[in-house]
Amino acid sequence: MNNKKTYSGDSARIVIKGLVPAPTPVPYGTNVQGVYFDGYPQLTKERGSQPAYEVKTEKDIMVAMRDGVRIAVDVHRPTAQGERFPAILAWGMWGKDVQEAVRWLADKPQPYYDSPFWDGTMEAGNFMYTVPRGYAHVIPDPRGVGNSEGGEEKIDVDRGLLHKKEDIYDLIEWIAVQPWCDGNVGMMGPSSYARAQMVIGTDPPPHLKALHPDACPVGTGDHFHGIYDTFLYHVQYGRHGNDSGFPVPNYPYTVKRPEMLNLPKEELQARLAEALNHPDIKYNSKWYSYIKYPLKSGSTLNMLLNYFHPRSQQPVLDVSPDTDKIKLPIYLGTPWDVRLYTFPTFESWGHIGTPAKNKKLIVCPPGEPTRPYVEYHDEIVRWYDYWLKGIDTGIMDEPPIKMFVMGVNKWRFENEWPLARTDWTKLYLHPGGRLSTDSVAGKPEPERFTQPAPYEDPTVYCLTYQTAPFARDTEITGPVALYLDAAIDKDDTNWMVDLVMVTPDGKRQLLSNGWLKAAHRALDPNRSKPYDPVHPRQDPVPVPPGKVVRYAIALQPTACVFGKGSWLELVIRNQDDVLSRLGTWGVYMLPFMRTVTHEIHFGDSHLFVPHIPAGRKQGLGI
Repeated sequence: MNNKKTYSGDSARIVIKGLVPAPTPVPYGTNVQGVYFDGYPQLTKERGSQPAYEVKTEKDIMVAMRDGVRIAVDVHRPTAQGERFPAILAWGMWGKDVQEAVRWLADKPQPYYDSPFWDGTMEAGNFMYTVPRGYAHVIPDPRGVGNSEGGEEKIDVDRGLLHKKEDIYDLIEWIAVQPWCDGNVGMMGPSSYARAQMVIGTDPPPHLKALHPDACPVGTGDHFHGIYDTFLYHVQYGRHGNDSGFPVPNYPYTVKRPEMLNLPKEELQARLAEALNHPDIKYNSKWYSYIKYPLKSGSTLNMLLNYFHPRSQQPVLDVSPDTDKIKLPIYLGTPWDVRLYTFPTFESWGHIGTPAKNKKLIVCPPGEPTRPYVEYHDEIVRWYDYWLKGIDTGIMDEPPIKMFVMGVNKWRFENEWPLARTDWTKLYLHPGGRLSTDSVAGKPEPERFTQPAPYEDPTVYCLTYQTAPFARDTEITGPVALYLDAAIDKDDTNWMVDLVMVTPDGKRQLLSNGWLKAAHRALDPNRSKPYDPVHPRQDPVPVPPGKVVRYAIALQPTACVFGKGSWLELVIRNQDDVLSRLGTWGVYMLPFMRTVTHEIHFGDSHLFVPHIPAGRKQGLGI
């Protein structure tokens, strides 16, 4: 019996609809170990900053950088005369002027996926919250953006220029000596605003005291999977959700020549010909056009050509080789199951050089945070009350990790990652779609699914494997990996994996995803762990058609308590559903443009899961 099915990207919830994160105050001295909280817990010690000031805004202050280029800066600060305040810098690429809309949108935040007005660029934070509590909130336009000078240096989105370390350094030092600042500066914000913090954190200026990179996209790059992710392009050009896109400078500027065009002529011609003749590009005119017209988007051309020959020594977007150089106090954050943030944040958490006593992590409910970015600001103020004002709020007495747990939809503190009490468990794939701790008997026939080239048939096909319903509440929290013995009839494919919780009433919640291009199946033995396989950036190695090959696929870490009667489902496919809600929002991997048959072999194919026993060591309960 074969369990081949059709796949829909809309079949499982990616967010928890209607959930509004809110804090749970916890009296100082309370035992918080192993306790669930309805909201994100806050150990309260001293009373933190309270709203006591009106907001004064000074716009387009022109601040000279060390090379003479002036950037435009908006300063939102308390109206009090003669008082000095600590400052929070929000440095990002999306333009300071659009961030002013937080004045009238702060009480109308738009949830991801469930609102047509979610705009991911609204990330600089709610200065109508921070300023009344005694902070200056500074938002600049990077060079070449808006009214800032320097736009003639580029025409394409150059992330190195937009998060230029020297500019961030110079602005922080300028802020620190202003008459309204007491000399203490922190930073805040998700995504681009988090990236700026990771850039400057490796070599901070004297007055930068702490960091709070929420929804952090910068990691070590350990979770390279070899498939071109179109998401970054769609974010950059405003084709994701209601994203308003990158702001173009307000004066003439010159086109930045893509780095790939600087290759030696023969190598460049060979690389272009290879890409243009590759089915993934040749039969997809959108991406074909970005190679035919290189100045249409230089960064896209660079990434597409790097896709065919990735190199560890090449600059990798949102990867920092110097994470261990960050020593400042840092409060990292990420939602569950967001591929721009979840893997990178956990990578940084494991490698960052900040002393353990000054390092914290919050892991929020699944899906992108609301926009404008206004949630968890009480956490930000508690953090900076401690590091910038010297108020002992209690935040540093909390265990280092606070995380949302799906299934029960509650919060919990933890001390380490992965959890020390993890009972690592193999769930073997069985014929007919079963997942079980039992080993596979005999030598069963493999199961197959054929995925047509999507330009011939956009239907996505898959195989699914399910546990039996859990006999008791069962927790799976931590990194997850799939070890798959499989054969294909071509020399490559894309492996894509979903982990889903299914409740007795049939509701489906997406918990995690994983990806791996078959030609990048090689493992890095020095960095890989059984629960966290790592694949090096190197030339693809074709798969021998028909040969059974072992694939090790890392899935994003997760945290879920499966209620009694619920079960876990594993979905194996090779395409994203481009016609799903997320697909039409530009959230999809580059489709594999060849028809390929996938053959799953049983025996040692298994899902490696982090089971967390409820008390004394016990099995999964299936």
